[in-house]
Amino acid sequence: QYAAQIIHDESARLHRMVEDLLDLARIEAGRLDLNQRSVQLDEILFGIIENLTVKADENDITLTRNLPESLPRIAGDGDRLAQVFTNLIDNAIKHTPTGGTVAVEAVAQNQELIVNVRDTGEGIPPEDLARVFERFYQVDKSRQGSRSGAGLGLAITRQIVEAHGGKLHVASKLGEGTVFTVWLPL
Repeated sequence: QYAAQIIHDESARLHRMVEDLLDLARIEAGRLDLNQRSVQLDEILFGIIENLTVKADENDITLTRNLPESLPRIAGDGDRLAQVFTNLIDNAIKHTPTGGTVAVEAVAQNQELIVNVRDTGEGIPPEDLARVFERFYQVDKSRQGSRSGAGLGLAITRQIVEAHGGKLHVASKLGEGTVFTVWLPL
């Protein structure tokens, strides 16, 4: 049973990696089909936060949200936007030590919806900041080839945000944490 579980887990990891590579290839070829419709992003964020609270609690990390009662609707693919914010929040949890905090904040201003995912994790070295959105790039070289990912998540995340006419930015300070900011047009 132990061997079968390992094979099952590795097969699932490889399947996710192939799906991520296919997504990235479609995006880069301009063939990503976005199911554009009117999206209530605050509802998507609430659902993601609720789902990831269990993981945060298991790691003794406080997951907070600072969201207004209601955000303006945006045009977008709800499933793809959920993929973006799930990846950003999940990464923040993975890179935040026990007792730390991950905060999700959103505001509408200047015809944009701005979402910050802020953590009190280890931060990203300055020399790696410019490369975090490259495919296969991992800041922590010891994680390469690990079960935690292949370095595709942030590359896909940026491409999905840009396909929505938005921007994705990262700011970080070693030992203090990281903030990923997503701007999406209203």
